[in-house]
Amino acid sequence: MYIHWDDRFLIGNALIDAEHRMLVFLFRKLDLAIKSGELEDSIRKILVEVRKFSEFHFISEENLMREIGYPRLHEHEHLHSQLLSQLDVLIARLGRRKEFPDEILYFLNTWLMAHIGKEDKPISQHILTTSHSPLGATAYAEYFPVLQES
Repeated sequence: MYIHWDDRFLIGNALIDAEHRMLVFLFRKLDLAIKSGELEDSIRKILVEVRKFSEFHFISEENLMREIGYPRLHEHEHLHSQLLSQLDVLIARLGRRKEFPDEILYFLNTWLMAHIGKEDKPISQHILTTSHSPLGATAYAEYFPVLQES
């Protein structure tokens, strides 16, 4: 099972939306590696790529939340920290053959869909109601022309 990109995942912030698309792309890359029978080492390397990009994305998203004075920042940071810890455990368990790649992919897909819908969409709502604008907002159109803010 893998997640397909769907515009219902858009939260209305070009930067975060682009990063979410990249996460979905990486999950698809993992899915293709699993289905094509890639070696465990290749799958593990893709999972490390997912883990590192997730960490980058979380820092980016948390910086955005700081910029706009998002009231649930610390809660959100905790959720991000939990996922990174879970990813570390899953990657280690894969190496010990106590976890299967398709189970990890299912976990990631389920987590991302729930997280975007429940935790990330309120960020874009907050942007609309606050006087604090994200620092990069004026450059979004230049660097992310496909993902214009709603």
